[in-house]
Amino acid sequence: MALLPAGLNTFKGSMNTSMGTQIAQRVFNDLQISDFSSIETTNRFFDDQGTEMDNSLSNNVHCIYWVQVNITNSGGNAATSLMGNNSTNLYTAKLYVAYNPGGGLPATRVFNSTNPNTQTFSMLIGRSK
Repeated sequence: MALLPAGLNTFKGSMNTSMGTQIAQRVFNDLQISDFSSIETTNRFFDDQGTEMDNSLSNNVHCIYWVQVNITNSGGNAATSLMGNNSTNLYTAKLYVAYNPGGGLPATRVFNSTNPNTQTFSMLIGRSK
């Protein structure tokens, strides 16, 4: 009986990791099929099943997973460096997937590197010519 709380916490952590990974893969897929010139930094909101909610900031109170999408080299003006080579045809996408039920934390605390409920993912997105 004494190990039940520890087991439930482990189960909850596993579910959050699994859902966060599924959400990150979905967002990365959306970015890959988007028009290269329309990719930008944004926030996205998901419910407990990983279904995307409409993208209004009022949803940060009702969402379970809050995703911050950060794009570097937005607009293609600056060069992204990869293995010593610079390219204006690459974006670096960095996702922060935060488990934040009920919007309990403000964005400054949700997307903080010390928040144990935030997962970080990154990917290079290339422009097809």
